[in-house]
Amino acid sequence: MTTNQSASARIEELKALLAKAQNDAVQELRDRRNTLAKELAEVDAQIAALTGEAVEKPARKVKSVGKSIPLQELKELLATSPDKTLSIRKEGLELRNIKVLAEANPTLLKLGGKGPWPTVTLLK
Repeated sequence: MTTNQSASARIEELKALLAKAQNDAVQELRDRRNTLAKELAEVDAQIAALTGEAVEKPARKVKSVGKSIPLQELKELLATSPDKTLSIRKEGLELRNIKVLAEANPTLLKLGGKGPWPTVTLLK
């Protein structure tokens, strides 16, 4: 029994060492990233000083968010659509909102479709 306890204790000790090493590595990478960001800012400032123009920063991609609608409005929209089914992306609806509504009302709504073109169907 003592070998099992000592083996378990050793496993826990190794897990703790591994977690500490991982945290140290992450912190080291974050510090390195911050240092590089400061260096890039300095280089940008030098370029701006030499050229007299501000250095443009690359634009971040902004994820377009669909329209979030309440259940009643979704039901009305589905009732008027062919086969009581809509393409969520094509209608410009927010997928997460539709998923939450479908999970909360499984007897009323059903998700379908394949890949990047999900659909929602009114069951009743």
